[in-house]
Amino acid sequence: MKHTFLRSAALAVAVCGASGCQAPPQADPEFSDAAQFAFREFDTDTPARLAFAARALEQQLYLSMDLESDGSTDRWMAQAHLDEADVAMIEHPDFPVGEGTPVAVGKFSGFEPGDHAEYLVLPDQTGTEPGGPQYDRTVLDGAETCWPGGDCEWMRTTNHLIKQNLLLTVEYDLFKDYRWIDLNLPDPSTVPEGEEIVNDGPKRWAIVARSWTDQVWVGNNGQNEIQLSFTFETWIPRDGQGFIRTSEDVNIEDGAWTTDSTGGGTLRLLALWSRTNLDDSFTESQIQNVIRGGIEDIFVAQEEHLTGE
Repeated sequence: MKHTFLRSAALAVAVCGASGCQAPPQADPEFSDAAQFAFREFDTDTPARLAFAARALEQQLYLSMDLESDGSTDRWMAQAHLDEADVAMIEHPDFPVGEGTPVAVGKFSGFEPGDHAEYLVLPDQTGTEPGGPQYDRTVLDGAETCWPGGDCEWMRTTNHLIKQNLLLTVEYDLFKDYRWIDLNLPDPSTVPEGEEIVNDGPKRWAIVARSWTDQVWVGNNGQNEIQLSFTFETWIPRDGQGFIRTSEDVNIEDGAWTTDSTGGGTLRLLALWSRTNLDDSFTESQIQNVIRGGIEDIFVAQEEHLTGE
């Protein structure tokens, strides 16, 4: 039986024991479409296309989640699966990408995207990526010197991890790329065909990231496997230049939250699409809650790192 899985499975006991295992609400089609489109367009040679996708995803996040909630149970969604066209440009194992359990979690950070950029270049990521004793990062092309300050657009990395949890202990490699994107680039549809798409006004810099595994990784017991793993992440500034609510905006399921791009700090999102072969004793709801808890652990660790805790 195939399940999805990320990070700290130890949370399964805490999450399910304390409050029961909750299935995430289903994301509306606009959220799912924006997440898929942003993942697919990550490597585009036309940055305005990725900026368009990120703005659409930003709006849907504000309308889909109570991002100010202390509990991650109010800040997660089950987005639509990726399809083969979304991952065609990425080397990956030959398993159907439309299987597994996608989960997306959002959260506000009190720090700016540029603050987060500083730790993303560290060779030891265990302080901001909890869940195992090792997370070694190699930054390719020397970008660790130019990327944090936005002097180069790309940072491509390889990562060697050991993850330990209730479901498996696994040592594996992960590819992860980061990109600065100006969210104030105009919509491609507003620029005449053949004309360069540029932003002559103020810039609005965000960070986006995409990760993947290129082979099956088997746990130390020789059975449990990570078969597919894809993520898309955002660090979008809350600078008042993005989505601003009007009386016509309606939250999903008539939610009462009122947040938008004003308020300072950063809008975080980590969306995971994964396929694993795990012990059948875990239910789908338990696996979903483990994923959600693992992503929340990452957000908390990053915030603590930036506050010096």
